[in-house]
Amino acid sequence: MGKTCTVETIVLATHNVGEADRFCILFTKELGKITARARSVRKPTSRMGGSILPLQHLMLQIRESSAGWQISDVSKLSQWNERDIHTFLLMQQGTELLISILHEDEPLPEIFQSTLKFFTACSTQQKHTVLPFTIQLLEFLGLLPGIDDAYFVRCSEIERSYLRKSVSGHWDELPDMSSEQKTTFSTLLAPLLSQISSTPLKSGGVICDMKAQV
Repeated sequence: MGKTCTVETIVLATHNVGEADRFCILFTKELGKITARARSVRKPTSRMGGSILPLQHLMLQIRESSAGWQISDVSKLSQWNERDIHTFLLMQQGTELLISILHEDEPLPEIFQSTLKFFTACSTQQKHTVLPFTIQLLEFLGLLPGIDDAYFVRCSEIERSYLRKSVSGHWDELPDMSSEQKTTFSTLLAPLLSQISSTPLKSGGVICDMKAQV
């Protein structure tokens, strides 16, 4: 008999399979990115069907079987305003980025907490969301050059301040930048972003969003 465990989870994506099942891509605090099947949750009588959906923060009980992980119980944790279309699109950009960069079965608790912070920022419609989240991801993955490195030698002090506050998580203190600074800054970050995500994001380009939101 396979093991059973309880995991704190962010649902990145779901796909309908079979007559009433959902195949779920999950980012868990304890196990990293995993896939799991939720059986019969699309039936009208299912008590889990309304919870196991994309962009949900859940506590799941999962059981390991010969066919992989199976979801056996669920309880909701955070509640975000993902019904707002602007909020939804921002959160969707973040989840698509995570799907493309995370490896299976690799716990990344810092990135998990950063994702929760990002979703909260999107839900409360903070001015800055996708860009600081992306910068912090690059830092956690070891891909962001040092702020005083030659890579950022042409950056202004405002741009350096933006980098520092993004990395440290002080997203509510980010400085505003001019249109010229936005263009320069996004051009610098584009090749770094391409290292972790080579596929375009369906819900909108992060680089374009950088220019719009910085």
